[in-house]
Amino acid sequence: MRKQSARNEAWPAGDIAWMAGILLLGLIVRLFRIDHQPFWLDEALTSQRIHLDLNGLIADSFTNRHMPTYFLLLQFISQFGSSDAWLRVPSALFGAMSTGVVFAMARRIGGRGAGMVAGLLMALSPLQVQYGQEARSYTLVTLLITIALWGLLRLAQNPARAALDIRHADSERWGWATYVFATIAALDVLGDAAPWLIASNLSLWLIWRGLWLESSPDLSVAFRRNWLLSIAVIIACCVPFYAAILVTSGGHMMQNFDWIPEMSLQHLWVVAGSVYLMRMTAVVKFDLLHTAVPMLGAVVALAGCAGLFRMRRRLEGQVLLLGVMVLPLLILAISLFKSMLLPRYILWSAAPFFVLVGLGAALLPRRALPVAMTALFLMGVVNLGPVYRVETKPRWDMAAATLAANVRPGDTVFTADPNAPTMLTVLQPKHGTPIEANALVTSQLDQAVARWKQGGRIWAVNGRSALGEREELAEFKNRMAALGAPAVEIPQGKEITILMFPAPDEPAPN
Repeated sequence: MRKQSARNEAWPAGDIAWMAGILLLGLIVRLFRIDHQPFWLDEALTSQRIHLDLNGLIADSFTNRHMPTYFLLLQFISQFGSSDAWLRVPSALFGAMSTGVVFAMARRIGGRGAGMVAGLLMALSPLQVQYGQEARSYTLVTLLITIALWGLLRLAQNPARAALDIRHADSERWGWATYVFATIAALDVLGDAAPWLIASNLSLWLIWRGLWLESSPDLSVAFRRNWLLSIAVIIACCVPFYAAILVTSGGHMMQNFDWIPEMSLQHLWVVAGSVYLMRMTAVVKFDLLHTAVPMLGAVVALAGCAGLFRMRRRLEGQVLLLGVMVLPLLILAISLFKSMLLPRYILWSAAPFFVLVGLGAALLPRRALPVAMTALFLMGVVNLGPVYRVETKPRWDMAAATLAANVRPGDTVFTADPNAPTMLTVLQPKHGTPIEANALVTSQLDQAVARWKQGGRIWAVNGRSALGEREELAEFKNRMAALGAPAVEIPQGKEITILMFPAPDEPAPN
């Protein structure tokens, strides 16, 4: 029976302190200016859903192909605070905890240096920080799958113990329990975790195959028993929820994804650069934003290749590689028929990748490693700066405040984006007069024009609330040509413009 090294069993105080420091760093960078960006569409829908009653929340979640789990958590948390930032705090906490688990995995395999590099990358990844400041469940799923991967690596390091009956004193109970229960939790939070089942079971097959090739028929049979038991438990705990989604969605699990851009080489680069290479992406535009440290991505890629080369003959390395590759390859395969390629859909695969990067960086000479980690920390912090400065989400909060302050009874607010009325409702000032109290908000142009002909003003809002094609302002104005020239044009951030058209018999303001 293979034994673990001492570094895998007992953690010195120094390692615990470093992990705590990286976890704290991950929390600080996620909490810093957490309210800087306004809600975008997904977060606005989160806010609406958690204000439903219990039955309504569950029904709305299943109907929209979501698990209700995370929304129930936010509904509970909302009792202690109602601000938008407060709803984002759980994501920040889960994202920070992921940095600690990534540190623990890399340290277990490659020592303290590997853990520090991997943890720093997870803490300072712009994309991880962006989703750590969003009121959605992506960081929780990433955390849970990272915990499950930690359990899977324990099984890969101790195949003989993993094959023992879980009631046996020497059984790898922690590995099996961590893998099974974290996998169940991830699957019951978000369907994006489903590809983890493929990656993890391929890893378990590799462990079983290793026992079989080592001419250990009894151990291979015993391991297969534990493996099948894990599958049965996971299926029993998850199938009812997915069946509920299938029934309430009318069996159309893959519909309503037409807003995702078609796959292209540019889009592949956007996804790879943002998920793995420390780049920042806009939320409603499929594009990478300016990076403060261009060389950082190349350094990370090089260290990742070194880590993969170092671990190429080890079972743990194969498990990590499957954790990185299965998800994007599956999404790519699906995208050949229906485009599904988005950074957030492969977010959790960054965790095993950063572990490989840490293992590659740990190949540096001992004296060079502290210098390299210091440079990585400094580059990572500087590279993270634009996350707090650049507008990555449309300023519907500004648009809502402007309209709330200026509409009057009889006005109409026309929005080019059909989801914009939701944005205006959720993001309008909390203590002011609701926009709907004075004006009709609609995305139907004929309805807006009919009210204008009856003597009401039109406030036309051009802008998008989520990823998808945006109507250019010139085209939008052409579509509104029947109303004449706008009397007022008000930019609201980079993505939104408000045009005010006076009533037919109303003189234009000077």
